[in-house]
Amino acid sequence: MTSIIISAIAVTISLLSLYVNRRKDRRDTFLKLHELLISPELQNGRRILFELYARGGRVEDLPPDDYTSVNRALAVFDAAGLYCHMKYVSEKDVLDLWAPSLTKVKYAAGDFLSHRDAFWPGVPTWAHYRRLADSAEERLRSRGVDIARFTAPAPSGAPTPASAPTPASAPTPPSAA
Repeated sequence: MTSIIISAIAVTISLLSLYVNRRKDRRDTFLKLHELLISPELQNGRRILFELYARGGRVEDLPPDDYTSVNRALAVFDAAGLYCHMKYVSEKDVLDLWAPSLTKVKYAAGDFLSHRDAFWPGVPTWAHYRRLADSAEERLRSRGVDIARFTAPAPSGAPTPASAPTPASAPTPPSAA
């Protein structure tokens, strides 16, 4: 009888340890994802996208480095969506911090996404990002947030974090990112 009690305690401790470690791993993954999303490189990619949207620019006119920056910023949001889908991180936690940005990017990235979709007809680019952005918008709407301020480009002459880049040569087709 004593061995059964000891075995039950051992199993309970093992399960508790597994649960605690899983929570810690998810937290650490979330923190790494958040640190990546706030990196200057990805902030720059989102800024370029917002400026392009605000001035009504064409994706094809982005300089190659700007195109790559925007592409990377959206690809990392797609990875965030995949992490949420696979439950590597809590979608609630991601949306608590990133819902406004995801919603704003959703509208600013429309032309960029259409441009990327044209390379692979019938296969939407960054499906995990799109689902996460839709969830972010739904979350904001359910909290009574006026989404119109996220959907409209900045008025002409509105200040931006940096001046808009000058268009250069058209980018080459994107990588599989």
